[in-house]
Amino acid sequence: MEKKIISRKLLAGLNFLEAITFFFLFIAILIPFTYDALAVVGENNVTVKTLLQVGAVAPEILSITINDGAAGIDLTANSTTLVNVYIIARDFNGEDNIDNVTAEFFDNSASFYGDADDNNYHYTNNSCTINLSYGDIYEVSANCTFEVEYYANNATWNATVLVTDNTSRTDLESNTTTINTLLALALPDSIDYGTVNATEVSLEQIANVTNMGNVMMNLSLSGYAVSEGDGLAMNCTLGSIKNISIDYEKYNLTASNPGELTLSEFEVNYTNLTSNSVTEKFNLDYRRNDTSAYIDDTNATYWRIYVPVGVAGTCTGNIVFGAVQS
Repeated sequence: MEKKIISRKLLAGLNFLEAITFFFLFIAILIPFTYDALAVVGENNVTVKTLLQVGAVAPEILSITINDGAAGIDLTANSTTLVNVYIIARDFNGEDNIDNVTAEFFDNSASFYGDADDNNYHYTNNSCTINLSYGDIYEVSANCTFEVEYYANNATWNATVLVTDNTSRTDLESNTTTINTLLALALPDSIDYGTVNATEVSLEQIANVTNMGNVMMNLSLSGYAVSEGDGLAMNCTLGSIKNISIDYEKYNLTASNPGELTLSEFEVNYTNLTSNSVTEKFNLDYRRNDTSAYIDDTNATYWRIYVPVGVAGTCTGNIVFGAVQS
Protein backbone atom coordinates (compact mmCIF):
# COMPACT_ATOMS: atom_id res chain seq x y z
CA MET A 1 0.00 0.00 0.00
CA GLU A 2 2.77 2.40 0.88
CA LYS A 3 4.56 1.63 -2.40
CA LYS A 4 1.38 2.51 -4.38
CA ILE A 5 1.12 5.85 -2.61
CA ILE A 6 4.75 6.64 -3.38
CA SER A 7 4.24 5.65 -7.03
CA ARG A 8 1.19 7.87 -7.32
CA LYS A 9 3.08 10.82 -5.79
CA LEU A 10 5.98 10.20 -8.12
CA LEU A 11 3.64 10.06 -11.10
CA ALA A 12 1.91 13.23 -10.00
CA GLY A 13 5.27 14.97 -9.67
CA LEU A 14 6.29 13.86 -13.13
CA ASN A 15 3.00 15.11 -14.58
CA PHE A 16 3.51 18.46 -12.88
CA LEU A 17 7.04 18.69 -14.20
CA GLU A 18 5.80 17.88 -17.71
CA ALA A 19 3.15 20.57 -17.39
CA ILE A 20 5.70 23.17 -16.28
CA THR A 21 8.05 22.18 -19.10
CA PHE A 22 5.22 22.43 -21.66
CA PHE A 23 4.25 25.86 -20.32
CA PHE A 24 7.74 27.29 -20.69
CA LEU A 25 8.13 25.73 -24.12
CA PHE A 26 4.81 27.36 -25.14
CA ILE A 27 5.95 30.74 -23.85
CA ALA A 28 9.29 30.41 -25.63
CA ILE A 29 7.51 29.68 -28.88
CA LEU A 30 4.86 32.41 -28.47
CA ILE A 31 7.08 35.34 -27.43
CA PRO A 32 9.13 35.71 -30.69
CA PHE A 33 5.86 36.23 -32.55
CA THR A 34 4.74 38.84 -30.06
CA TYR A 35 7.96 40.88 -29.85
CA ASP A 36 10.67 41.59 -32.40
CA ALA A 37 13.41 41.01 -29.84
CA LEU A 38 13.58 39.42 -26.43
CA ALA A 39 16.24 40.29 -23.93
CA VAL A 40 17.49 37.09 -22.38
CA VAL A 41 19.39 37.01 -19.13
CA GLY A 42 23.05 36.93 -19.95
CA GLU A 43 22.67 38.69 -23.40
CA ASN A 44 24.56 42.04 -23.68
CA ASN A 45 23.18 43.24 -27.10
CA VAL A 46 19.55 43.51 -28.16
CA THR A 47 18.32 44.78 -31.57
CA VAL A 48 14.99 46.64 -31.51
CA LYS A 49 13.19 47.33 -34.79
CA THR A 50 11.95 50.94 -35.33
CA LEU A 51 8.91 51.98 -37.35
CA LEU A 52 7.67 55.33 -38.75
CA GLN A 53 4.91 56.50 -41.06
CA VAL A 54 5.80 59.85 -42.75
CA GLY A 55 2.91 62.25 -42.84
CA ALA A 56 2.74 65.53 -44.78
CA VAL A 57 5.86 66.98 -46.44
CA ALA A 58 6.07 70.68 -47.27
CA PRO A 59 6.69 71.60 -50.94
CA GLU A 60 10.04 73.03 -52.01
CA ILE A 61 10.78 75.69 -54.62
CA LEU A 62 13.91 74.57 -56.46
CA SER A 63 14.37 77.53 -58.81
CA ILE A 64 12.81 80.79 -60.00
CA THR A 65 13.81 82.20 -63.41
CA ILE A 66 12.65 85.57 -64.73
CA ASN A 67 12.39 86.03 -68.50
CA ASP A 68 14.72 83.10 -69.19
CA GLY A 69 17.43 84.65 -67.04
CA ALA A 70 17.79 87.83 -69.12
CA ALA A 71 20.00 90.52 -67.61
CA GLY A 72 17.11 92.98 -67.50
CA ILE A 73 13.65 93.75 -68.83
CA ASP A 74 13.13 96.21 -71.68
CA LEU A 75 9.68 97.76 -71.61
CA THR A 76 7.63 98.74 -74.70
CA ALA A 77 6.67 102.38 -75.23
CA ASN A 78 2.95 103.04 -74.75
CA SER A 79 2.22 99.32 -74.36
CA THR A 80 2.68 96.36 -72.02
CA THR A 81 5.52 93.87 -71.87
CA LEU A 82 5.00 90.22 -70.94
CA VAL A 83 7.21 89.17 -68.03
CA ASN A 84 7.39 85.43 -67.39
CA VAL A 85 8.39 83.92 -64.04
CA TYR A 86 9.25 80.22 -64.41
CA ILE A 87 9.26 78.01 -61.32
CA ILE A 88 10.42 74.45 -60.61
CA ALA A 89 9.07 72.92 -57.40
CA ARG A 90 8.75 69.49 -55.81
CA ASP A 91 6.81 67.70 -53.11
CA PHE A 92 7.93 64.27 -51.84
CA ASN A 93 4.32 63.39 -51.14
CA GLY A 94 3.92 63.44 -54.93
CA GLU A 95 3.47 66.09 -57.59
CA ASP A 96 -0.32 65.89 -57.26
CA ASN A 97 0.07 67.18 -53.73
CA ILE A 98 1.04 70.65 -55.04
CA ASP A 99 -2.24 72.53 -55.04
CA ASN A 100 -1.51 76.14 -56.00
CA VAL A 101 1.24 78.50 -57.19
CA THR A 102 0.96 82.28 -56.92
CA ALA A 103 3.45 85.08 -57.50
CA GLU A 104 3.94 88.78 -56.96
CA PHE A 105 6.25 91.01 -59.01
CA PHE A 106 7.18 94.33 -57.43
CA ASP A 107 9.68 97.17 -57.18
CA ASN A 108 11.99 96.05 -54.40
CA SER A 109 12.39 99.54 -52.93
CA ALA A 110 8.93 101.03 -53.52
CA SER A 111 6.77 98.01 -52.60
CA PHE A 112 6.71 94.68 -50.79
CA TYR A 113 5.15 91.20 -50.84
CA GLY A 114 1.45 91.50 -50.01
CA ASP A 115 1.18 95.13 -51.12
CA ALA A 116 -1.73 96.35 -53.25
CA ASP A 117 -1.27 96.32 -57.01
CA ASP A 118 -0.16 99.44 -58.83
CA ASN A 119 1.12 99.57 -62.41
CA ASN A 120 4.17 101.57 -61.36
CA TYR A 121 5.43 99.16 -58.72
CA HIS A 122 3.36 96.01 -57.98
CA TYR A 123 1.70 93.16 -59.92
CA THR A 124 -0.01 89.95 -58.72
CA ASN A 125 -0.79 86.63 -60.39
CA ASN A 126 -3.00 84.30 -58.33
CA SER A 127 -3.55 81.76 -61.11
CA CYS A 128 -0.16 80.54 -62.28
CA THR A 129 -0.19 77.57 -64.65
CA ILE A 130 1.11 74.28 -63.16
CA ASN A 131 2.66 71.62 -65.41
CA LEU A 132 2.54 68.15 -63.80
CA SER A 133 4.30 66.50 -66.74
CA TYR A 134 7.59 68.20 -65.87
CA GLY A 135 10.36 66.14 -64.24
CA ASP A 136 9.85 63.06 -62.09
CA ILE A 137 6.84 62.05 -59.97
CA TYR A 138 7.73 64.64 -57.32
CA GLU A 139 8.44 67.68 -59.53
CA VAL A 140 6.32 70.28 -61.30
CA SER A 141 7.01 73.43 -63.26
CA ALA A 142 4.85 76.55 -63.19
CA ASN A 143 4.52 79.74 -65.24
CA CYS A 144 3.45 83.04 -63.70
CA THR A 145 3.06 85.85 -66.24
CA PHE A 146 2.63 89.59 -65.76
CA GLU A 147 1.59 92.27 -68.28
CA VAL A 148 3.89 95.08 -67.14
CA GLU A 149 3.04 98.62 -68.22
CA TYR A 150 5.53 100.86 -70.02
CA TYR A 151 5.62 103.22 -67.03
CA ALA A 152 6.63 100.60 -64.45
CA ASN A 153 9.49 101.93 -62.33
CA ASN A 154 13.05 101.72 -63.56
CA ALA A 155 14.39 99.76 -60.56
CA THR A 156 15.34 96.39 -59.12
CA TRP A 157 12.24 94.19 -59.14
CA ASN A 158 11.46 91.16 -56.98
CA ALA A 159 9.54 88.06 -58.08
CA THR A 160 8.26 86.27 -54.97
CA VAL A 161 6.57 82.89 -55.44
CA LEU A 162 4.33 81.01 -53.01
CA VAL A 163 3.79 77.26 -53.51
CA THR A 164 1.01 75.62 -51.46
CA ASP A 165 0.19 71.91 -51.12
CA ASN A 166 -3.14 70.29 -50.27
CA THR A 167 -2.26 70.19 -46.56
CA SER A 168 -1.76 73.99 -46.61
CA ARG A 169 1.99 73.68 -46.20
CA THR A 170 3.94 76.27 -48.20
CA ASP A 171 7.30 77.43 -49.47
CA LEU A 172 8.05 81.08 -50.24
CA GLU A 173 11.09 82.04 -52.33
CA SER A 174 12.14 84.98 -54.51
CA ASN A 175 14.48 86.17 -57.24
CA THR A 176 15.28 89.63 -58.62
CA THR A 177 15.81 91.36 -61.94
CA THR A 178 16.01 94.92 -63.26
CA ILE A 179 13.47 96.87 -65.27
CA ASN A 180 15.59 99.01 -67.57
CA THR A 181 15.21 102.68 -68.33
CA LEU A 182 12.71 103.46 -71.08
CA LEU A 183 13.02 106.88 -72.73
CA ALA A 184 10.17 107.51 -75.13
CA LEU A 185 7.81 110.34 -75.99
CA ALA A 186 4.74 111.04 -78.09
CA LEU A 187 3.77 114.21 -79.97
CA PRO A 188 1.22 115.26 -82.59
CA ASP A 189 2.15 114.41 -86.18
CA SER A 190 2.60 118.04 -87.12
CA ILE A 191 2.59 121.65 -85.99
CA ASP A 192 0.52 123.69 -88.43
CA TYR A 193 1.13 127.44 -88.31
CA GLY A 194 -1.67 128.07 -90.78
CA THR A 195 -1.53 130.99 -93.20
CA VAL A 196 0.97 133.66 -92.19
CA ASN A 197 1.69 136.83 -94.16
CA ALA A 198 5.26 137.79 -95.00
CA THR A 199 6.98 139.93 -92.30
CA GLU A 200 4.52 138.67 -89.69
CA VAL A 201 4.75 136.25 -86.75
CA SER A 202 2.41 133.29 -86.67
CA LEU A 203 -0.08 132.74 -83.90
CA GLU A 204 1.12 130.47 -81.10
CA GLN A 205 0.74 126.74 -81.72
CA ILE A 206 0.74 124.16 -78.91
CA ALA A 207 2.45 120.78 -79.19
CA ASN A 208 1.75 118.51 -76.24
CA VAL A 209 4.58 116.17 -75.26
CA THR A 210 3.65 112.90 -73.51
CA ASN A 211 6.18 110.80 -71.64
CA MET A 212 5.86 107.22 -72.90
CA GLY A 213 8.70 105.94 -70.77
CA ASN A 214 9.37 105.18 -67.11
CA VAL A 215 11.70 107.99 -66.01
CA MET A 216 11.36 111.76 -65.73
CA MET A 217 12.72 113.44 -68.84
CA ASN A 218 14.01 116.65 -70.36
CA LEU A 219 13.78 117.59 -74.04
CA SER A 220 16.42 117.86 -76.71
CA LEU A 221 15.38 120.04 -79.66
CA SER A 222 16.73 120.71 -83.12
CA GLY A 223 15.32 121.50 -86.56
CA TYR A 224 15.97 121.28 -90.27
CA ALA A 225 14.17 121.91 -93.56
CA VAL A 226 15.50 119.30 -96.00
CA SER A 227 18.45 117.59 -94.33
CA GLU A 228 19.73 117.61 -90.78
CA GLY A 229 22.12 120.47 -90.05
CA ASP A 230 21.07 122.56 -93.05
CA GLY A 231 20.46 125.64 -90.89
CA LEU A 232 16.89 126.03 -92.10
CA ALA A 233 13.51 125.86 -90.43
CA MET A 234 11.45 125.45 -93.60
CA ASN A 235 11.75 125.07 -97.35
CA CYS A 236 9.10 126.76 -99.50
CA THR A 237 7.78 126.07 -102.98
CA LEU A 238 7.84 129.69 -104.20
CA GLY A 239 9.72 132.92 -103.69
CA SER A 240 13.17 134.25 -104.38
CA ILE A 241 14.95 132.50 -101.48
CA LYS A 242 12.48 129.67 -100.81
CA ASN A 243 13.90 129.04 -97.33
CA ILE A 244 13.15 130.25 -93.79
CA SER A 245 16.20 130.43 -91.54
CA ILE A 246 16.26 128.24 -88.43
CA ASP A 247 16.51 131.41 -86.32
CA TYR A 248 12.95 132.40 -87.23
CA GLU A 249 11.34 129.35 -85.60
CA LYS A 250 11.15 129.63 -81.82
CA TYR A 251 9.70 127.89 -78.76
CA ASN A 252 8.75 128.42 -75.14
CA LEU A 253 8.69 125.39 -72.82
CA THR A 254 7.28 127.05 -69.71
CA ALA A 255 4.64 129.64 -70.58
CA SER A 256 2.07 130.51 -73.19
CA ASN A 257 2.03 133.95 -74.82
CA PRO A 258 -1.29 134.09 -76.68
CA GLY A 259 -2.40 136.67 -79.20
CA GLU A 260 -0.54 138.54 -81.92
CA LEU A 261 3.09 139.52 -81.32
CA THR A 262 5.53 141.80 -83.05
CA LEU A 263 8.90 140.44 -84.14
CA SER A 264 10.63 142.05 -81.17
CA GLU A 265 8.07 140.64 -78.70
CA PHE A 266 8.45 137.27 -80.35
CA GLU A 267 12.23 137.35 -79.91
CA VAL A 268 11.96 138.30 -76.23
CA ASN A 269 9.46 135.63 -75.20
CA TYR A 270 10.70 132.63 -77.22
CA THR A 271 13.94 130.71 -77.70
CA ASN A 272 15.55 130.11 -81.09
CA LEU A 273 15.40 126.61 -82.53
CA THR A 274 18.85 125.52 -83.73
CA SER A 275 20.28 123.01 -86.19
CA ASN A 276 22.33 121.39 -83.46
CA SER A 277 20.46 119.53 -80.73
CA VAL A 278 20.05 121.50 -77.51
CA THR A 279 18.84 119.91 -74.27
CA GLU A 280 16.30 121.99 -72.38
CA LYS A 281 15.06 121.43 -68.83
CA PHE A 282 11.52 120.09 -69.05
CA ASN A 283 11.15 117.70 -66.07
CA LEU A 284 8.24 115.82 -67.56
CA ASP A 285 7.18 113.07 -65.18
CA TYR A 286 6.25 109.59 -66.32
CA ARG A 287 2.74 108.25 -65.91
CA ARG A 288 1.57 107.67 -62.33
CA ASN A 289 -2.18 107.43 -62.85
CA ASP A 290 -3.34 103.86 -63.59
CA THR A 291 -6.81 105.01 -64.64
CA SER A 292 -6.05 107.81 -67.11
CA ALA A 293 -3.14 108.85 -69.27
CA TYR A 294 -2.24 112.42 -70.28
CA ILE A 295 -2.54 113.80 -66.75
CA ASP A 296 0.78 113.72 -64.93
CA ASP A 297 2.74 112.54 -67.98
CA THR A 298 1.89 115.33 -70.47
CA ASN A 299 3.04 118.92 -70.81
CA ALA A 300 2.69 121.62 -73.46
CA THR A 301 5.32 123.27 -75.63
CA TYR A 302 4.58 126.58 -77.42
CA TRP A 303 5.75 127.44 -80.97
CA ARG A 304 5.76 130.34 -83.40
CA ILE A 305 7.50 131.21 -86.67
CA TYR A 306 8.32 134.48 -88.44
CA VAL A 307 7.90 134.67 -92.24
CA PRO A 308 10.58 136.84 -93.90
CA VAL A 309 10.35 138.53 -97.29
CA GLY A 310 11.44 136.28 -100.16
CA VAL A 311 9.39 133.13 -99.48
CA ALA A 312 5.99 132.14 -100.77
CA GLY A 313 3.82 129.16 -101.48
CA THR A 314 3.74 126.11 -99.21
CA CYS A 315 6.52 125.64 -96.66
CA THR A 316 7.52 122.50 -94.77
CA GLY A 317 10.13 121.69 -92.17
CA ASN A 318 11.03 119.34 -89.33
CA ILE A 319 11.48 119.64 -85.59
CA VAL A 320 13.32 116.83 -83.82
CA PHE A 321 12.17 116.18 -80.25
CA GLY A 322 14.34 113.92 -78.13
CA ALA A 323 13.84 112.42 -74.67
CA VAL A 324 16.74 112.89 -72.25
CA GLN A 325 16.65 111.49 -68.73
CA SER A 326 16.33 114.26 -66.14
